Amino acid sequence: MLLDSESAAINVLETTAYFQGKRTVDDYLDQFRDLIYDSGYTDLKTVVVKFRRGLDHWISTALAGMTYGRPSDTDPEAWFCLAVQMDQNRAADKAFHVSHRQPYVPTPTASRPLAMSRPIPTAPAARFAHSNPSPGNPVLMDIDAARKTKATPDTRRHCGKTGHWAKECDLRFDV
Repeated sequence: MLLDSESAAINVLETTAYFQGKRTVDDYLDQFRDLIYDSGYTDLKTVVVKFRRGLDHWISTALAGMTYGRPSDTDPEAWFCLAVQMDQNRAADKAFHVSHRQPYVPTPTASRPLAMSRPIPTAPAARFAHSNPSPGNPVLMDIDAARKTKATPDTRRHCGKTGHWAKECDLRFDV
């Protein structure tokens, strides 16, 4: 029976059946340790190669590309620890970005199909106000001049007369 479990473990390690896939590194590592134990593999470099081969591609590439702190190819435990840490960091980063992202919910309109519900881009606004002066868009230094041309006599809102302050207006209490 011991030979059967050893052969079965070796056969699994020679296929892609043990690969991490969508599982966490912790789950992958539990199965991988069992397979290595059952297979009887003792060569540490072989264990590291098999482990890296089954790891999620992103994690394996990140670990292999480390310029500082990269584990030795004969230290599987260091590879295991770093892979678990990398997976936890990636999960935390993903949760952080998901919590700050506003979901895009398209709103269909009756006049257009759903695929066309995005706004049509318009020409970019002028970068500087003075690039295209107009009555509604004066040059910044001309704002005071524009106000002076529209200056109204100093009249009161209540009575419409000039020559006195609002607090002195006879109609200030008029409702």
